[in-house]
Amino acid sequence: MECTTKPLAIPLIGIAGTRLSNHSVREHLTNSKIQSDTLQTIYNKFQPDGIFTFMDLTVEAELLGLKIIFPENDTPSVSEHPIKNEILLNSLKARYNGIGGRMKVFVDVVKELSSKLDTTIGAYVIGPFSLAGEMNEVNDLLVNTLTEPEFVLKMVDFTVQVISDYANSLFEAGANTVCVLEPTSVMLSEELYEQFSLQPFQQIARNVNHKPLILHICGDTTHLIDQMCLSGASALSLDSLVDFNSIVKQVPTDINLIGNVDPVEIFLSGTPQSVCQHTHGLLKEMAGHSNFILSSGCDLPLDTPLENIQAFMETAKKIS
Repeated sequence: MECTTKPLAIPLIGIAGTRLSNHSVREHLTNSKIQSDTLQTIYNKFQPDGIFTFMDLTVEAELLGLKIIFPENDTPSVSEHPIKNEILLNSLKARYNGIGGRMKVFVDVVKELSSKLDTTIGAYVIGPFSLAGEMNEVNDLLVNTLTEPEFVLKMVDFTVQVISDYANSLFEAGANTVCVLEPTSVMLSEELYEQFSLQPFQQIARNVNHKPLILHICGDTTHLIDQMCLSGASALSLDSLVDFNSIVKQVPTDINLIGNVDPVEIFLSGTPQSVCQHTHGLLKEMAGHSNFILSSGCDLPLDTPLENIQAFMETAKKIS
């Protein structure tokens, strides 16, 4: 089948775009002007059909006082996960005072982009179960879903509040959509996913008055697709491990399906020729599906060759 329509093309460039700047990754994640300037450079160079802020899964955790490892030229990570019981959780909740810290950097980036660019502006928040994992430590959290489910639900109720506050601020700043990054939930069974991730996401959707949310879960989420479609998300962003051709019929046409060119094997390790070939293959595969948005399966790695991003965009634009 030949492509008969041109889908939107929005690669998740983010950190890879720092190569167009003289500033470090850390500077981009802590300075709104540096980040917004680079994102405008990315937009002008590659002309995607939308642009997202940089992806950073530590913003909310850092605000809550968790210790962060923050290298100069790599993405930060949470180094300690101290919330091991309800007493510590209650203490953390008592200290929470709404958005702050580096959340304001990203809110300001959205404000700047929405005032300068005539395109879709997206931003990120961490997912409720994944933030609980940063608080409690992922392996402990997974065990606790079975041994202390009430404690996990209390953590998730709190993370829903934090994430909702942040997402509302991003929408108020001018974001057209907010992508909820929920990588930890891929480890859950269908039953546990519904209780600890799906229902909390649905609450976030209500808290933002059902403004457009994207749900992104890394890894092979084939077993969760049906439930993800019930989330209230306006779009599902899926990893390259998911075979779009096999799941596309499960996704209602009013939910966009975003992805899913492999960010490592294709974008990072491939050549412009292989990027073109793979992208064209995905476009052919998804031809006729009006709810398809061409993108990478996740954020592009720092060292992604810029010529591979260019090849991706040029291939997308050739479809007519």
